[in-house]
Amino acid sequence: MMKKATIKAIVSILGGLVVFGIAFYIFQSSPRTTEATMTRQDAERIAQEQFQGEVVSVEFDDGRYEVELETEDTQYELEIDAKTGAIVKLEEKRVRQQTVKNTELTDEKRTEKEVEVTEKESKVEVKQEQTKNTSKEKEVTNKEEQPVKKTTKKQTKNVIISSDEAIKIAHEQVPNAKVIDIELESDDGQRYYEIEMHTDDQEVDIEIDAYTGKVIMIEFERLEGSSKAKSDLISIEKAKQIALDKEPNAKIIEAKLDSDDGYYYYEIEMETAQYEIDLEIDAYTGKILDIDYDDRD
Repeated sequence: MMKKATIKAIVSILGGLVVFGIAFYIFQSSPRTTEATMTRQDAERIAQEQFQGEVVSVEFDDGRYEVELETEDTQYELEIDAKTGAIVKLEEKRVRQQTVKNTELTDEKRTEKEVEVTEKESKVEVKQEQTKNTSKEKEVTNKEEQPVKKTTKKQTKNVIISSDEAIKIAHEQVPNAKVIDIELESDDGQRYYEIEMHTDDQEVDIEIDAYTGKVIMIEFERLEGSSKAKSDLISIEKAKQIALDKEPNAKIIEAKLDSDDGYYYYEIEMETAQYEIDLEIDAYTGKILDIDYDDRD
């Protein structure tokens, strides 16, 4: 009986040892919650993929890697799950470079350190300002350039021609006339030269745009005390030809001889595809006294 009891006890002990061994093996084979399944280098790589900076420290605690990373102006503290590689916590701190205080440094070296720190802070501020303005710069198009061109044109328009230039333009209209008076006038914001000229028998009034040099108006009037015989008049055919030379693409609708205080002139009505044109031509000299353009309805 004793032998059987002993054998039974031994078998029980062996069986317990086997069960304990199997349980111990399973426990050792399974990953522990506090044991990392990824390396320190993997944690550093994950942190640097998220933020371009320098890894300052890496610590492993309770299944997580605690990584501290710094950029030029920001400090990051990350906690990375050692099994999955997921970032489970992130803290971000804005930092500024500070002047290194060292009682052993001379005043000169301290100044150099402070200058260096100031330069670094300036670079950070400039970089931040550039980042803020990036989106605005991308919205710049050719439309921004057009107002500049328009402004240039306006500035050009605001340059008034000289009185000598205005007189030259007037002489192109009436070559043999003498300038009696010239004045710079203004009317409703329009600036123009008003020029009075005389020929042997006529008074000529011309208005010239002070910005463009364009002739706005020209009027001829017989001077008192001057008269010519009617036999000296040019023919109506000659007057028509003068009108056609002025407007080659026009068609003559009407032409007639008229007079004012004994001074004769031709009135000629013409048409183009765009305008109705009325001319007055000196019946003695053949000069165009007046010309008006009206848009056709």
